[in-house]
Amino acid sequence: LDDPLRVLRSVRFAARLRFTMDDDLTQAAKDVRVRTALAQKVSRERVGGEVDLMLRSPDPVGAMRLLLHLDLIETVYPQMNYHHGERGLALLSTAHDHLADCRWSPPIWCQHAKPGATKSAGGRGLTLLEDEESRRLLWYTSFLKPLWDFVKEQQESESAPIRQSKKQKRQLSPVKRLLVDDLKRPARDADAIEKILKAGDEISDLMAGGGVVSGTMILLSDIDVRQEETDCAAGEDSARQLYPFMSGRRVDATSEDDPVWSHAMDFRLACSKILQRIGPLWRAALFLALSEELCTIQTQEDGLEYAIEGDVVNESQEERRRGIIEKYDIFASSMVRLGLIGCWDVKPLLDGGAIKKSVLPRIPKGPAFRDVMEEQTDWMATHPGADADALVLHLKRTFPDFVAQDEAIAK
Repeated sequence: LDDPLRVLRSVRFAARLRFTMDDDLTQAAKDVRVRTALAQKVSRERVGGEVDLMLRSPDPVGAMRLLLHLDLIETVYPQMNYHHGERGLALLSTAHDHLADCRWSPPIWCQHAKPGATKSAGGRGLTLLEDEESRRLLWYTSFLKPLWDFVKEQQESESAPIRQSKKQKRQLSPVKRLLVDDLKRPARDADAIEKILKAGDEISDLMAGGGVVSGTMILLSDIDVRQEETDCAAGEDSARQLYPFMSGRRVDATSEDDPVWSHAMDFRLACSKILQRIGPLWRAALFLALSEELCTIQTQEDGLEYAIEGDVVNESQEERRRGIIEKYDIFASSMVRLGLIGCWDVKPLLDGGAIKKSVLPRIPKGPAFRDVMEEQTDWMATHPGADADALVLHLKRTFPDFVAQDEAIAK
């Protein structure tokens, strides 16, 4: 009781060294007085620091399982309850186990291109197997996802959601409040975790809306957006020039009218909106969405009390599991083939100043200008490799009220 933080340290060491906690220590840790002392005597910074070290350990699943077993979930995570902890542990375990499987059989989208292979504009970046920071954030999001879903369901069930005025301070979401206020984690961690949670939901929605069908079509049609580095002026970074192909032929993105290409570009636009928000953490978000589906299969398996190993039920469950993994591999591989990885770093062809000065000089400030810039971003997503001249023509046709007076009269 003099140092209740020892309970969390014992959990951390058990997870790091993969030891089993002594029965006497377990019983002492379950004492309600220990939980009270932990909540009242120990600073939240120290609690949050121990949790972070647990999730960095070789066995984050074991650490969270111990917290659940010791009835410490609501003490460590005040925004959560035991049920949230159970569901979070199940999802964390599924994500951790599947990532371990990927070490021996990495999916195509997590493999680095082989020397001499065709370079698609999308194979850059560390994989989850290499990126310790992204893995740590993935463990956070997996464990906190049930709380995120619970709050989301509550908000959707409210008939009239509360709208804050501009003068009111924006309230933190329960997940961000838990991370920032209760665990005293850095704001950048909380922002990244919330981005992964949002993007994971968006990817799940895109998959449910036919994402795997679109991905399969892209792969079967051999659609490929390749990149080459172009030389720039001294002191400037090299730029990416995109070259789209379909069925082995070069495509002019401004004039191609093949329905397959048009569908692929609609899919590219939908994916780009997600990737531009999530950035390099896209693999963690996709892995979270995949793990949620796999976790659903595992939950159904656990509910079959009389299933016998090797019977038809178990076989069909394994087939469903392989099917889920395969469809996410198709989805992610198609995003790589479309040259989307790294789209969050792509600069606009025209900056705001150029648009105001020579393209749409009569554009007003405010929402209209924002609409124009968003239209540029969307057009670039659906026209990979197209140049600024084609973009200028598109913007003038889309926003005729904002072109120069003499051009408007001529038209």
